[in-house]
Amino acid sequence: MESNAPELGAKPRTKNINSHSGRNQGDGASHRVVRKLPPRAANDRRNIYITSKTDFKAQQKRCKELLNSGVKEIFLHCMGYSITRGLNLALRLIKNSEGALGYTINTSTIQLVDELHPLCDEDDITFRQRNNSALHIRIFSNNLFNIDVPQLPAPPALPKVSQREPPKPQQPKQQHQHPQKANFKKQKAKAAKKQKAKAAKKQKAEAAKKQKAEAKKQKNT
Repeated sequence: MESNAPELGAKPRTKNINSHSGRNQGDGASHRVVRKLPPRAANDRRNIYITSKTDFKAQQKRCKELLNSGVKEIFLHCMGYSITRGLNLALRLIKNSEGALGYTINTSTIQLVDELHPLCDEDDITFRQRNNSALHIRIFSNNLFNIDVPQLPAPPALPKVSQREPPKPQQPKQQHQHPQKANFKKQKAKAAKKQKAKAAKKQKAEAAKKQKAEAKKQKNT
């Protein structure tokens, strides 16, 4: 595994000429197969695509550098002959981490497109679709400091208390008398005084008459 020999599961290196011969509608023409690159989920540095042509040690070094730089997780994508190569790389990383890394695996089926180029100019280029199994390995850090703590929802806002001054105690209203009523009462009081004065004069006059009458009687006797 440490040497530059091909990893287990890698596509065997044979002198295989990338050609495909077939018949196109019975005319006996042969074709040259051009395999298109499979679709990729993302092109950022966390997604690593493993093939049988890339160097195993170089990919392992790249994964270590990413994880040591603070990246919380990386994704290894492999398909076909490269699936075993991707598994070996993931197990090597996890074993060397001494429990600091974990992994999850997902499988999928990828649809590939091949171009069939005719060897003669008379025929047109045709396309061929085929499916291939793929493996997606997620390697993540088990460090507790890398755990994302979900943020709690913000508490509801309390109703605003209006800073108003307390109501002042209401003073009893003074009863204002109407000026006409007040004048009427004054006049009435004056009239009452006059009547009392007249009555007092009458009483004095009557008392004086009685005294005079008694005095006359005494003289006559």
